[in-house]
Amino acid sequence: METDWMMRRLRHIGLALLLPVALGTTSARADVLDGIVFGMKCLGAADRQACEERSKREAEETRDRLRQRPEASDREQRVGSSEEEESAGEKVHRNWIVNVVCRQFAKRSPRDVDTNYARAMTHYSFMTPREAKALPGFGEGVMRAAGYSHEVTPGALYRLEQVVHSPDVAGGKRQYKLILNLARNGSGTRVTGQYCVTTDDPAGWQDLPPQVLSSLNNTF
Repeated sequence: METDWMMRRLRHIGLALLLPVALGTTSARADVLDGIVFGMKCLGAADRQACEERSKREAEETRDRLRQRPEASDREQRVGSSEEEESAGEKVHRNWIVNVVCRQFAKRSPRDVDTNYARAMTHYSFMTPREAKALPGFGEGVMRAAGYSHEVTPGALYRLEQVVHSPDVAGGKRQYKLILNLARNGSGTRVTGQYCVTTDDPAGWQDLPPQVLSSLNNTF
């Protein structure tokens, strides 16, 4: 009897080697291979059919757990990192693009355009694109979410936009945004642009615009 059963099992194994090619599906291959494995596993069992059914049930449960675990883990990791990055960018965008109050500024400076650019870089700590990329943490991406821009044509035109701070505004402890165009105007410079404060400033914002205007007039 046992020999007959083994011969039948070997014929089943031969069939199993052909079925995956004919069926061509993952589920079909899994079912056939399960039949081989469970048959060999339960070879000496008193109730072979019950043993094979139990083994198949356990294998299906294990496969389900393995399928679900990495998918759930990957999904949680993707959602967590995505939400964290988006919330930081959205917060900066909201503070410095949406919830802002801006005032226009225009002045002719007797200094040449390159000198005024150097003064702006020093007094307001404007960053070059290279410096922005080297920032630790969020770096250039968050600066650009706030509207960062830095265009340079030496001797002719400079376009600057950045969230800054300066020692003559709130003791350097609060931020505001400058959008400046420094254009050569004869031997001097035509300075135009905007100065902006965020209405989300927890310390309030109404006191900042007069201080920023005074700073700009003194710098240029």
